[in-house]
Amino acid sequence: MQENRKIRHGIISSWIVIGMSLILFIAVAILAAMNFNREKQVMQEVLSEKGSALIKSFEAGTRTGMMGRFGSGSRLQTLLMETAAQKDILYIVLVDQDGKVLAHSDPNLIGSRFLPASVLAGLKVSDTTAWRTLERDGRPVSFEVYKKFLPVLARPRRDGRQRMMDRPQGMMGRGNNSRGEAADPLWCDPDWMEGLPQERILDQRERPVIFVGMDPTPYVEARSEDFKLTFLTSAIVILLGMAGVVSLYWAQSYMRSKKLLQDTRAFASEMIANLPEGIIATESSYTITFINDIAVAMLGLERESIIGKPAAEVLPSNLNELILSPTAEQKIVDRELQLDNSTGQVLTVSASATDIVTDEGNFVGLMLILRDLTQVRRLQETVRKQEKLAAIGNLAAGVAHEVRNPLSSIKGYATYFGSLFEAGSEKREAAMVMTAEVDRLNRVISELLEIARPSDINSRDTDLAFLINSSLRLVRQDAEAANVWIETVLDPNIGTLSVDPDRITQALINLYLNGIQAMPDGGTLTITAEAGEKTISISVADTGSGIPESALANIFDPYYTTKNTGTGLGLAVVQKVVEAHGGTIQVRSEENKGAIFTMYLPGRAPKEEEKV
Repeated sequence: MQENRKIRHGIISSWIVIGMSLILFIAVAILAAMNFNREKQVMQEVLSEKGSALIKSFEAGTRTGMMGRFGSGSRLQTLLMETAAQKDILYIVLVDQDGKVLAHSDPNLIGSRFLPASVLAGLKVSDTTAWRTLERDGRPVSFEVYKKFLPVLARPRRDGRQRMMDRPQGMMGRGNNSRGEAADPLWCDPDWMEGLPQERILDQRERPVIFVGMDPTPYVEARSEDFKLTFLTSAIVILLGMAGVVSLYWAQSYMRSKKLLQDTRAFASEMIANLPEGIIATESSYTITFINDIAVAMLGLERESIIGKPAAEVLPSNLNELILSPTAEQKIVDRELQLDNSTGQVLTVSASATDIVTDEGNFVGLMLILRDLTQVRRLQETVRKQEKLAAIGNLAAGVAHEVRNPLSSIKGYATYFGSLFEAGSEKREAAMVMTAEVDRLNRVISELLEIARPSDINSRDTDLAFLINSSLRLVRQDAEAANVWIETVLDPNIGTLSVDPDRITQALINLYLNGIQAMPDGGTLTITAEAGEKTISISVADTGSGIPESALANIFDPYYTTKNTGTGLGLAVVQKVVEAHGGTIQVRSEENKGAIFTMYLPGRAPKEEEKV
């Protein structure tokens, strides 16, 4: 599903790039078209204004000639030819309403037909200048500006002055002027042009038409150059725009890929760093390049002293041997070994070594995975002990049923026969020894039954200070007989605790008796109770000979004892009682300085005065 989303995202991004490029192309094309049309409009306006100015200049020259009485045809032709001799002017022609040439910058064309009368009528010539473009083979060859020709003057005034008439058509002829005066009649030189008498000149319908033809080539070429420049500019803008869009897309893709790579690296680093296993990675030369916190703790070294160092220099020898074990046939090697770290700890670990190989088959490094099996082995040992206790329980059940009844009979007969002999006699002493041995067997059977009994706890709120003092009364006579002094240090804040008082008393008595028996020459038995934040600790310390360090690991195993007369079940019972309450028991000992057994019981109940 996620892969499909990535594909769709890529397709959408591609369409976005195409769409933005298309929009950019359309925008540039519209701007280019607008620029081309603007250039065309500017050319038309320039040529139209130029033609209109030429016509007005020609009309003014004609009127001036009339005033000087040189407006004859020959003089007009000369003026026309001189005016047409200007640059970019192709021709100047005067035609009548039938389209015949009255005057032309080329005298050879006088009298010919310039254009059909129907075409001339279609142009709707007026006193206002107009223009048209003549094309040949799709190319403009002439830009014509035309209007009705007005070579007319006003009649002389009575004061001898003349006034030229160059007013709109509606104001010519008779009538009043703008100041209320009578309008001056229009006139022209009767010999102004051969074949065009004054009557036709003054007649609005017969008035000649002047055409000025101008060469549009310079403007067309300039427009073509502008078009090429615009096209080139537009192409460059489009290319730059597309390059910008593509670059933006690439930049976004790069940033997205970079972020994805960073997220992937962060995820991988976080995952590897927080795995409950040690990870060590090396490069192809077996130089360590990565190690997580778990592996650092296992080795007991500083990270700075490991990274960048050859594995042979910093790793234990058995790990270095494992590094060289993977082969082409066996790419992953897994072994269980003992890891001696720099702090002196010995850890049981499962170590796996595997080569890091690229898709092309190139060896780029090696990875070690270390799993701490110490806790697993402890759990396995606990299970083994539980199985042993279960076996003892089954044995105890059978012994209790099969042995206790005969032992009771034996004890009864031994007591009876002992009473038949005199006190102090050898036979009386033998009977007493028999009775003591029967009692010892009964005690062993009782301890076996205690080990086999289910850990059923009947908890109730119990005053721990009272419980400790009560349990001490039960062993005080034994302590006095062994010349052992008892001291108590009880925290007044221990208050009450939800425990089974009978089972806790049993555990305490076993600890007291162990401590008293460890001091055959007398000593001090110290009982300490302290209240912590979440636990209450009860310690039993003696000043005896202590426990050898080699025996500390097995001190709570059933039938394990360092005494000549012990059964080895007392401390096993204590541990079972404490663990049944959810607590733990620890032992600290130094030879010739005594031992300290400490019970940690959870769930401290508040004292009465603390309750609200």
